[in-house]
Amino acid sequence: MADLFDQAQDRDAQQLAEALQAQTAKAAATPKLAATGECLNPKCGEPLEGGKLFCNSDCAAEHHRYTRN
Repeated sequence: MADLFDQAQDRDAQQLAEALQAQTAKAAATPKLAATGECLNPKCGEPLEGGKLFCNSDCAAEHHRYTRN
C-alpha cells in the first residue's frame, strides 16, 4: 500500500500531466504568424527573403509588445 508521500507524488504527476495537456491544447489553438515577404513589425515593413518573419530581434520584440494581450 502506498504511503502519503507516494500518494502526493502520484497527485503531482497527474496534475503536471493535466497542466501539460492544457498548455499543449492552448498552444495548438493560438494563431501562428506566417511569412509575408516583409517584416511583420508594423513600424518596419522591410522586405525579407527566406520565410523570415522579422528582420531582427528588435523588430520581433517590438511586434510582441504591440500584439500581447
